[in-house]
Amino acid sequence: MKHIKIRGFTVPELLITLGVIAIVLSTAVPSLSATIKNNRLATELNRVVADIHFARSEAAKRDVRVILCRSANPNASTPACSGSTKVWTTGYIIYADDGNHANSWYDNGSDILLRRSQPATSSLSLRTNGVWNNYLEFNPNGTTNESGEAIMSICDDRGSDYGRKITVARTGIPRMYSGSIGDCSPDG
Repeated sequence: MKHIKIRGFTVPELLITLGVIAIVLSTAVPSLSATIKNNRLATELNRVVADIHFARSEAAKRDVRVILCRSANPNASTPACSGSTKVWTTGYIIYADDGNHANSWYDNGSDILLRRSQPATSSLSLRTNGVWNNYLEFNPNGTTNESGEAIMSICDDRGSDYGRKITVARTGIPRMYSGSIGDCSPDG
């Protein structure tokens, strides 16, 4: 009688291999999740800062006021400056003002819509202080018309320890901060 040798893993070898795989996955998955969340925060921060630079440069190029205003409906055929106080998560629009300095709201007939910003990812929160509450306005010389430093906090479910912050001084130049930003609601 001929003996057939069966090759393969024994039960103890298989259990040890599965145990090693479980240990590796238990350390890798939380790290991957944190990396994804950090990338979402960084992407949103970069998008807002790019839009600030865009609005500032358009104000200088067009020699008019250019305004970023929060909008509850940025994708509507006629978007409006609206939304919850100090909450920019639903999106915003950027427009060149027609010269009517009596208002800081988008007038479909006379203002020029330059850009629509899409709503933030559902897990992110974009909140501003009272200076940046409804809009951020740039003059033709690149400065802002705001009364002080405009602040926006971008946070996810992990809170301010992992948040991002943008500050815009009256000079119109944005600055970015990451890590422990203090508060996800700049006015408290």
